[in-house]
Amino acid sequence: MNAATPASPTQRPKHIPERTCVACRVKRPQGEFLRLTRVEGQWQVTAGVRSGRGAYLCADSPACWAEKKLRRAFGAQAVSLSAELHARVPHPES
Repeated sequence: MNAATPASPTQRPKHIPERTCVACRVKRPQGEFLRLTRVEGQWQVTAGVRSGRGAYLCADSPACWAEKKLRRAFGAQAVSLSAELHARVPHPES
């Protein structure tokens, strides 16, 4: 055996977790999503470390934030979540 044998050919690629957008149903790497967390019965957009029930939305696709697309996953709270998500994004000047 040769101790100088490179380990890279036998190393496995790093695992990247995938999630599915609840609005458009597209699978992407987890880092490309916004995570909504259910806290005390209410869905919230939270940053940082989160625990509890979660749902993912495309971070770069405001079309996924439309109230109609959010109804299936969030029911009556879709209206307020849609407004909160759209308020977080800077709007281009006309």
